Amino acid sequence: MASWRLEENIQRDMEKAQEAVELYGGHVLKAPNRYEIRTGVVVAARFADKLRRTAFAVFGGVVPREEIVRATSELNRKIYEKLISMGVGKLDIVRITVEASVEGGRLVFGEPKIEWFIPHTALEKKLEECEKKMGEVRQKIEALLRELP
Repeated sequence: MASWRLEENIQRDMEKAQEAVELYGGHVLKAPNRYEIRTGVVVAARFADKLRRTAFAVFGGVVPREEIVRATSELNRKIYEKLISMGVGKLDIVRITVEASVEGGRLVFGEPKIEWFIPHTALEKKLEECEKKMGEVRQKIEALLRELP
């Protein structure tokens, strides 16, 4: 069972961060001191862990871990609010990309880009609903046109 103690979570994240770097990369150097951090495709409920671990992997030797925790917490709160306003569910699939840099010893994140992957079956259902509605509208228009002299 996962621990909820901050110190144990940070240690686990640092271990997972090294694993993520070795397996996935998770970041791209865009310019000197400017990185693009990516979650990859994840279940929305897990985005925060992925971002924090990637931040530890990229900035672990550059800024104190407390700064990484602080900055990613603020970023995660911002992303969470965006996900809620978009209507993204906990089990929906997303990919999050954000630029990050170190400025004056502080970790600074740019505006996150959120991609929401909608299942094919959900799109088919919406399409069927739209086609049905369009058929109804078409019938009403044709009926109105027949009534005209």
